[in-house]
Formats: sequence, structure tokens, C-alpha cells
Amino acid sequence: MASDSNRAADASINWLRIALTASVLTLVTHCVVLWTSGLNGIQSPISQLSQQAWGELHTLGLISFACAHAALAVALAGLDRGRLWPFARALLVAAAATLVYVAYYFASADATTLRGPEANDPLWIVASLTGLVMGALQPGLLRLSRRVGLFNALCLGIWIALVPLILLVNDRWLGAYERIVGTVYVTWMAGIALGLISLSAMRSRGSASSR
Repeated sequence: MASDSNRAADASINWLRIALTASVLTLVTHCVVLWTSGLNGIQSPISQLSQQAWGELHTLGLISFACAHAALAVALAGLDRGRLWPFARALLVAAAATLVYVAYYFASADATTLRGPEANDPLWIVASLTGLVMGALQPGLLRLSRRVGLFNALCLGIWIALVPLILLVNDRWLGAYERIVGTVYVTWMAGIALGLISLSAMRSRGSASSR
């Protein structure tokens, strides 16, 4: 039984490491493509990066982030903490699927569409799903680890606060707004994965020392 429990814990940590690595890769690819494109990061929406010279790399970054969602959903399967936990995992998978569509849409849409007001509409679906995931995970994360739970609550609070700010954003600041939201998004994903990795490692050391 203990051996099975250890194997499950190790598998969970491996999936969390994939989620963490994929999240970091997403940030790196975005920064690289933004830098090479010469676009204005304050004005240019994220969608336009997929059709620049290194646009394929940006598409890869979005797919990598989708993989991070899927990996986190798998990892959470071994850490069930309440009725909302399976719902949160299902939403993570839905967000992953939506991100794959977003990657395709940004790469294939007409260039004029990506400069219009509906350029990034698919991102709002992802944002809504992510907010629901944060909320659904909150009770269980607090029971699992106070530190991880408080981190999730902080990210959720910022996430909610950013929603009405879009009403104040015009085309000149759209890129900045999206990148602020994206930074919170990637930080949340990476932070949850890293926090749960640390928690699992501490529990493994504790169980090993008790034998």
C-alpha cells in the first residue's frame, strides 16, 4: 500500500513538473517572438504575434500552455480535495482544448481580423474558464496547503479585479492589458504547480523519515 502511494505521489510530481516547465516555455516563447517581431508590446495584441516571422514559435507556446493545463488536471487527480475538485479538473481540460483552438485561430485568421475589436475574443473563453478553475480549487487548496491556498486566492482576487479594467482600455493599451493578464495567468499556473511540488516533496520526506 505504501509503495502504491509513493508511486502515485511520484507520478503526480512528474505531471506537476511538466505543467511548470510548459508554463515557463510559454512565457519564454512569447518574449522571444515579441522581441524579434519589433511590435509594440503596449499596443499590439497577443494575437498578432502568431503571424509574425517567428509566429510558429508563438503557436508552439500557446500549445505548450494547453499542455500545462492538461498536465495539472492529471496531477490533481491524485490530490482530490472535495466535491468541486473534479469540476475544476474538467474545466482545466476545457481550457486546454480552448487554448489549442486559440493557437489555430491566431495562426490562421485573416490579418485584418486580428487587428479588429474581435481579435482576441477566444481568450475571453479561456479567461472565464480559468477564473472558474481558481474558484473551484480554492476550498480544496486551503485544506491541502494554507500557503498554496492563499496564493490561489491572491491570484483569483487579481483576476477578478482585472475584468472591469478592460472597459478603460483602448487600442493604445490593449497589448499592455493582455500581457498583464497573461503574466498573472502564467504566474498562477507555475505557482500552483511549484507549490504542490514542494508540498509533495515535503510529504515524501516526512513519510520516509517516519519509517
